[in-house]
Amino acid sequence: DADARHAWAADLVGQMTFEEKLRLVNGVGYWGALQLDGYYVGNVLGIPRLGLPSIQMQDAMQGFRTVDARMIGQVTSWPCALAVSATWDENAAWQWARAIGAEFRAKGANMVLGPSVNVHRVAFNGRNAEYISGEDPALGVVMAAAYVRGVQEGAGVAAVVKHFVLNQQETNRQGVDSQVDNRTLWEMYYPPFEAAVRAGVAAVMCSYNFANGRQACSNAQTLSGDLKGGMMFDGWVMSDW
Repeated sequence: DADARHAWAADLVGQMTFEEKLRLVNGVGYWGALQLDGYYVGNVLGIPRLGLPSIQMQDAMQGFRTVDARMIGQVTSWPCALAVSATWDENAAWQWARAIGAEFRAKGANMVLGPSVNVHRVAFNGRNAEYISGEDPALGVVMAAAYVRGVQEGAGVAAVVKHFVLNQQETNRQGVDSQVDNRTLWEMYYPPFEAAVRAGVAAVMCSYNFANGRQACSNAQTLSGDLKGGMMFDGWVMSDW
């Protein structure tokens, strides 16, 4: 149960050196913005003496990202998330996610950087095709949960729901400030994230943009108050890259 897991984690942390703790909150595999050869898109080194494996993260929810010319022809080109949403078929979403997760696992990745669940609000958002909620949070609730279960229970790979929160456009995404009142947050933008949390998603990725005046990855209200407090999320939060 949750108490037993927390006790086990606390015992594990108690055995770590300071350097080992730092290892778990830092990524490796990049030189500046350049991804180094032989690494996944995201990499957190494990602690072998404690039996903790490395976390090997790869983009993204629509399939294993091709980041090297040597990978061409070695990965499956899956339908985009919005095409799956358009089926309104929860089982199809689960089967699709399970198959994607199985490919990630076969290629050595143990974490999928998805699902992407932001509700569409800007028609020309460059990533709308990736956001499985479409324009409707109710649809997102069903599809996000199905994706998480398909990846995690079906394929044994961890999922990361993103981008938390109010990442509604790519234009100026590192500076735009999305202003949304509390009721609208909980009725329109939070439900797909809540569904992913209820489905047991391993991690949440916070976004580049600002939300109500605070950067999303350092926003106490949305992360500590709403995600951890309101949604009772007890997993871990990672920043976007």
